[in-house]
Amino acid sequence: MKSRLFAASLTVLWALPVTAQDDRVTLANGTTVDGVRVVSFDIRDLRYTKGSSNETVSTDQVVKVDLGKFKDTYRRGLRDPDMMLTVAREQLKEKNLLLAQLGFVGAAAQFFDSDKAQEAVTSLDDLQKGIPEAGVLPEVFRQKFEYYMGLGSKGAANAKKVAEKYRFEATGGAWPPGLVVEAEFFEALAERVNGGNPKDFQAKLRSVIGKASSNPMIANRANVQLAHSLRESKDFDGARRIYEDLAERDGIDASTRAGAYIGLGMLALDKANGGDKVAAREALMYFLRVRLQTKGAWPSLQAEALYHAVLAADKWRGSEYQTIMARCRGVLFSEFGGSEWAERAKAGR
Repeated sequence: MKSRLFAASLTVLWALPVTAQDDRVTLANGTTVDGVRVVSFDIRDLRYTKGSSNETVSTDQVVKVDLGKFKDTYRRGLRDPDMMLTVAREQLKEKNLLLAQLGFVGAAAQFFDSDKAQEAVTSLDDLQKGIPEAGVLPEVFRQKFEYYMGLGSKGAANAKKVAEKYRFEATGGAWPPGLVVEAEFFEALAERVNGGNPKDFQAKLRSVIGKASSNPMIANRANVQLAHSLRESKDFDGARRIYEDLAERDGIDASTRAGAYIGLGMLALDKANGGDKVAAREALMYFLRVRLQTKGAWPSLQAEALYHAVLAADKWRGSEYQTIMARCRGVLFSEFGGSEWAERAKAGR
């Protein structure tokens, strides 16, 4: 399974010429800072130079770091996680900690993507042991949590353990507040999968949203989950308002927008259950938009959208609906075969 919260790296200088400023930093507010040289990145902040100026960004504001030298360094492992892990270990041994971190989490993401969870966990554990103050350390928890959540009820207990460990480390280590809030968000999600009360879940989400001023991405994702819960509690108008706001707002990350599309699709699919063909087509379009317009969204969201696209197409039964169903099933089974949604499709549920 692919991680879409891929952050970046650590506190030592990366020995590049001063003139080389071909790195990129993506921030939680949706902005991207191009033409920089990342100088250091640890669990508390990232430092970079742009032109002659020096800038510092709190780690909880960093979503992704792209290093200009990454592809050259890891060219042998860009599509081979075993090789990427080998190169990451080489970089660690040579004290190139910035590049090493990116390699460890990159290899883990590829392993999860290939349903090799144990190898992925090994990569993340190597990162944590080798570079204990890495800026990408939250990615250890994100990737593991995303993997277990993608397993549905089978992974619920492990997802809860990962979320609790994340909060313990973030709180005890005095990590930036946005990371603590993210851990609380994960805890709320895990408790819901484990059968928590909807009202309690909604209260926890509102608490997360209220605290997440320092991390707008988490606030947005918590709002998606709040809308889902409101929809399931039959507050359709309340859910729709949140979904539409997030679907149309600028600067929203792919997973948030995908969640909003899925929510709007589910609202339309509910109408289609009464035989409304127009609503069925509307639902289908929303689910397909996840695949076509939010390719960077979490794999679990991609799988969920494909599964419901099959259901919506079957209710619509318009032109070439069988072809659409077959293609969506094919992608679901080939790319997300280990997901809960693929298992549901195979079981005819």
